Amino acid sequence: MPELPEVETYTRYFARHALEQPIRRVEVRDARILGEVRPETFARKLKGKRFTAVRRHGKHLFAEAEGVWLHLHFGMTGDLLYYRDEAGPRFARVVFDFANGAHLAYDDMRLFGVVDLVDDPDAFIAEKRLGHDPLDRRFRADDFVRLLQPRRGAIKSQLMSQELVAGLGNLYVDELLYKTSIHPKRAVDRIAEERLREMFTTMRKMLRDVIARHERGADHPPDSLYHHREAGDRCPMCGGTIRRAVVFGRTTYFCPKHQK
Repeated sequence: MPELPEVETYTRYFARHALEQPIRRVEVRDARILGEVRPETFARKLKGKRFTAVRRHGKHLFAEAEGVWLHLHFGMTGDLLYYRDEAGPRFARVVFDFANGAHLAYDDMRLFGVVDLVDDPDAFIAEKRLGHDPLDRRFRADDFVRLLQPRRGAIKSQLMSQELVAGLGNLYVDELLYKTSIHPKRAVDRIAEERLREMFTTMRKMLRDVIARHERGADHPPDSLYHHREAGDRCPMCGGTIRRAVVFGRTTYFCPKHQK
C-alpha cells in the first residue's frame, strides 16, 4: 500500500511531468474511482486548464489547476504513469491528455483509491481530521511528544492513527519501531520522553532516506526490516528471530530480542 514516501515520490513525479501543461482532454474510464463528483463535472472543470502547483499531506496528493484542486488517494494499488503510447496502462481509471500529445494516467487495479476534486486542501485536511505530516517543517519533536504522551494503548496503534500523524502505515510503522528498538505492543505511557524524541528524529530520517532511494530507483537497505518480514527470519540488526503478531488489526513483524 502506498504510504508517505511513495506518495511523495508520486508528487515529485506529477510535478516533473504534469505541471504547466494545457489539459486537452480528461477521460474518466471508470467512474467508480471518482469520489462524489460526477464524471462530466470532473472532466469539465479540468479541461482546458493547467496544473500549476502540487502538494502532499500524508498519503494525499493535491494538484491545483487554476483554482480547482485535484485530489488523489492511492489506496492499495494506485499509481501514476506519464506516457505517449496510446494504449497506456491496463488499469487506467482516469487519463489526462495534454496538448503536447502525452498523457498522465491514474492506474488502480483494485479500485481502492480515490480521484476527486476539492475546493481547498486545507479545508479537506481539517474536515478529515488528518494529523501533522511527519515531514512538515512546522512539525517539531515537542509537538510529537505532546501528541503521544497523553495517549493510552499500544504504540503501534497510535502511530497508525492518521489523526495523530498522517502518512504512516503498516510498513513504515513496523520499520520505525524496529529501528528504535520498541516493541509494537508497548504502551505509549511506558515510553520515556527521550525515547519519543528519538523516535521523532528516526522517523524523519527514515522517511527522507526512503524517498531519496525511491528517487534513485534503489531498494530498501539490506539491514532494514523490509527484507525480513517473515516469521522465523533472522534479524539483521541483532541476530534474533523475527516474529509475527496482529496489532491494531494489522499483521505486524518485529524482533523480540531487541524490541522491548
